[in-house]
Amino acid sequence: MQDHRIYQAWETFLSQGKTPAGVRDEVLASWQRSLDNNVPVDRSQTQALSDGEFLRVRQQSGPFLTAARPALGQGRRFLSEARAMVMLSNAHGAVLETVGDRRVIEHGQDIGLCRGGLWDEGHIGTNAIGTALASQQPVQIHGYEHYCCRVQRWTCAAAPVFSPTTRRILGVVDLSGPAETFNPQSLAYVVAVARQIEGGLTQATEADHRRLIERFLEMGRRWKHRDVLVVSRSGVIVHGNEQVRRQISRASRNLFFENTIPLLRDTPAEEWLDKLHAQLPTADIEPVTVDGEHLGVILAPRQGRTGIRPRNRDMGEHPSDGFSLDTLIGDSPAMRAACDKARRLAATDAPILIEGETGVGKELFAQGIHALSMLTGPFIPVNCGALPKDLIGGEMFGYVGGAFTGASQEGRPGKLEAADGGTLCLDEVSEMPLDLQPTLLRILEDGVVYRIGSHQPRRVRARLLSMTNRNLPEEIESGRFRQDLFYRIAALRLRIPPLRERGDDIALLAEYYLRQQATRSGRTPQSLSAEAMDALLRYHWPGNVRQLRNAITTTAALTDAATIDVEALPEEILTPAPAPTPGEDGNLQLATVERAAIEQALRRCEGNVSRAARQLGIARSTLYCRIQEQHIPIPRRRRTAP
Repeated sequence: MQDHRIYQAWETFLSQGKTPAGVRDEVLASWQRSLDNNVPVDRSQTQALSDGEFLRVRQQSGPFLTAARPALGQGRRFLSEARAMVMLSNAHGAVLETVGDRRVIEHGQDIGLCRGGLWDEGHIGTNAIGTALASQQPVQIHGYEHYCCRVQRWTCAAAPVFSPTTRRILGVVDLSGPAETFNPQSLAYVVAVARQIEGGLTQATEADHRRLIERFLEMGRRWKHRDVLVVSRSGVIVHGNEQVRRQISRASRNLFFENTIPLLRDTPAEEWLDKLHAQLPTADIEPVTVDGEHLGVILAPRQGRTGIRPRNRDMGEHPSDGFSLDTLIGDSPAMRAACDKARRLAATDAPILIEGETGVGKELFAQGIHALSMLTGPFIPVNCGALPKDLIGGEMFGYVGGAFTGASQEGRPGKLEAADGGTLCLDEVSEMPLDLQPTLLRILEDGVVYRIGSHQPRRVRARLLSMTNRNLPEEIESGRFRQDLFYRIAALRLRIPPLRERGDDIALLAEYYLRQQATRSGRTPQSLSAEAMDALLRYHWPGNVRQLRNAITTTAALTDAATIDVEALPEEILTPAPAPTPGEDGNLQLATVERAAIEQALRRCEGNVSRAARQLGIARSTLYCRIQEQHIPIPRRRRTAP
């Protein structure tokens, strides 16, 4: 009853705009906020997060908890018999951790003063955690200063912890115990602990930024001709000039806040790409990771107008010097995944087997991997299928003067020697004659080359990239390729997606080739009608990008109209050979399987269409079309507590 009378007296004072004698201003202001929030004075305990929500909140507060670990360890030792406990909450008042006297911790569970409890003023009125968050100042709340009756049996002191880079509140340090344990020094203690945590956060942030910049410099060859922003996982810009920031800001006005990008701080790392691409569709974005840990991202305004990249950077032409994977045309999930994997593989020095159908652009990926490596030597391509079988040995290994009929008298180094210090790229490696494969294997094992006709060893250090459009395990079974050579050249494997798996990339490439053809002919770029574009998107492209380039270039050259209609396209695109069907009801069965796969992916991704499209290996726009065509419901994404 006494609790209610005190509450009623305070409410009377507050309603009359008066200040009760002896009441501190910060407590009075907090009581007023509690009244405004309609918090019941007789609320017996606060609400708590579910187990799943609590785990998510702790994961989001990982750096904060890590920095607080030393202070928590001290609190666990010093307060074990002190009738007090130390708590950490996040910036929303959710308790993340409690340490100290076990009896006090158990007693706190009666009112929700435990892990997962929500102690903002909106849930439980005036209390040290919630009031420190609301006032952004250290505060001590004792006994009847608490708003809710049952909490008045406690005494608490709390201090906010601020981010060393953004100065936003990350959370609160709180010292709580029974009301009779009140000590005016408790406030000084929590302030000291908060400053200790901020010091740990400063050190960790500086280390993070240093690792991020070091990794960026290692990747510098890829980005050295681009204006970029390097942004940490906390959203802080650690590298980049104001001009680039303004350029990116114009593309997305809501991306920046106080010169930071909160999206990175507030979003799980696995969702960075989806959300950044949604806000910056015309920018190149690359996550920066070290040993699987996400440190931040690189943002670069895309070069060229309307997202079309410079010449000689498509997926079908021979690359020029300085080629980069970043200039490849294609934003489909399959293409982004291939590029991301290529970047990771480029950081190693192991041999890579690049697999893919004819015309998908395997050599472009090989060039890109070479450009990303730290090698200073040249990129030496060798087409094993184009060399006469009686000359391939001399081309690969070189020869001395007069080694065979027709040999130059001065002799000649082979491709392996020429690639010393750089990259040797073997195209159509499956065409390597069987009798030369043991020699190549020995050279790869020993790193020593003997020219034909010579016994003088020449040591060679070169990165090996091999390419094939065949299934090498099947070639091994048929006896046309050595198994030991396969394991030597395929330490790492990279599959390049065919064009039919790249969805809307077909439209990007078609528009690029139209512009390219217009530049060559000195005319205004043509466009494709909606029906013509639909035909291109439906076609299965057995010749991949090379076939698309030839089709668009030929059609543009033979068409005078500003808009290319569907009738102008090559005949094979309009009447493609029918694909084999699984039976009389094949189309129906295929549609059923497709629908089931889409529904399963949407359920697995909780309605996130971007993630589902990435799992299915198709463009997001293609998935939306399938959803609309088949009337597939999109599951609602589960809501989580803030």
